[in-house]
Order: sequence, then C-alpha cells, then structure tokens
Amino acid sequence: MKELASIYRPYFPAGLTALGACTVAVGIFANSDGLRLSGALIAAAGAFWAGHRQVKSSADVKARNEKIIELSQKLNDAITGGNAFCYGYPYMIAPGQFQWTFIHHGDTPLYDVQVRIHDMRRPVLSGSETLQLGTLFPGRSHSFALPGSVSTRTPVQAFNLFFVARNGSWTQEIRWIEKPGVQATANRVVRDGMQVSSPLLCEVSPEYDGETPEDDAWNTPPPGLTHLPS
Repeated sequence: MKELASIYRPYFPAGLTALGACTVAVGIFANSDGLRLSGALIAAAGAFWAGHRQVKSSADVKARNEKIIELSQKLNDAITGGNAFCYGYPYMIAPGQFQWTFIHHGDTPLYDVQVRIHDMRRPVLSGSETLQLGTLFPGRSHSFALPGSVSTRTPVQAFNLFFVARNGSWTQEIRWIEKPGVQATANRVVRDGMQVSSPLLCEVSPEYDGETPEDDAWNTPPPGLTHLPS
C-alpha cells in the first residue's frame, strides 16, 4: 500500500484540483452554492499543493545541480591543482652554499611543476637554472638534490622564480639580507595575469631594508647586492 501511495503521490494535487472542478460543475447544475463553494475550495487546495510541490521540486533540483557543480569543481581541482601554488626558499647547508627547498601552499597536489630560477646578479639569459619538480603534495616542503638546486651563498641575494604547472603559472620574487642573528627576507608570489598588488603571498621581514613596492615589480635589488661576472 505504501509503495502504491509513493507511486501515485505526485498525481494527488492534480486529482484534488480535478475533484474540486467536478464538485463546482455539479454545484452549477444542481444550483447549489454550497457545492460550488466546496468545489472551489477543494480546487484551490489542489492548486496550492501542486504549487508547493513545484517550488520544493525546483529547490531540490537547484540544490542537486549546485552539489554536482561543487563536486565537478573539486574533481577538476584534484586533476589540475586548483588554486594551489608553491614557492622556493633557501635552506642554508654550508657557510658558502644554500639549497632551494620548495613549499607547497594549498589543498590539492600540484602536477608537472617546473621552475626557472634567475639570479638577479647575473644576466637574464646566462643567470637562470631550470628545475623539473614534478608533483608536489599539500602540507609538505620538498627539497631536491638536482643540478641547479644548490647555489652560492652570499650575505645579500635576490632571485626571481618563474613557475609553470598544470594549473597555470606564477612568479616569485625573493630577496634576503643576512644580518647578525637574523635573515631579513622579502618574499612575494603573484599569479601571472593578476595584479601585483593582489599577491598570492607576501611576506616581508621587519628587518628587511630593501625596496618592496606594492604596485610594481621588485626590480631594484637590495642594498649591497653585487653583480657576478657573466
């Protein structure tokens, strides 16, 4: 009985409206005001019920569509990397050397990551190293013992890092000055095509005394940076 009721329940409002219309018709032929009034009320109840079901059905469809869109976006993010990004940071391994470590930022893995590291002390063409980082996972920093991942350490350094991954490209500007007891660092990451004044990440140590304009590239190297021979 319950199964039959569930099958035919969608037709109840229409049936109620039809019953009301028939009651009104009988009241007209019988010249009965009571039947006409009762029929009109029954038909109105049926119409209201049908409208309520329609609104509820539309709300359910909308909620289902929104859920499908949300799941599709999550799947797309899981495949492409979504809004995640990464950036490089120096790990001091010896008095005269440091190694690049790469820090993942976001909730989804990054795939097919490649970075070109440009030392601001050198010419653009000859002062760059390209590293293939592959897949980077959330919540982890990644160090790579790759050619080009170890660089000469000096007290003042400036690098631009250009990242490309499956979810797009972004640029990192990092500058640091080693002072007694502290490494003063300025670090900014901007997704390509976005305003530099709206970075993905911007961290500047209070001790850093170089120029870090909010609306322009950090083209001016920090004080004391010397150019290396090409």
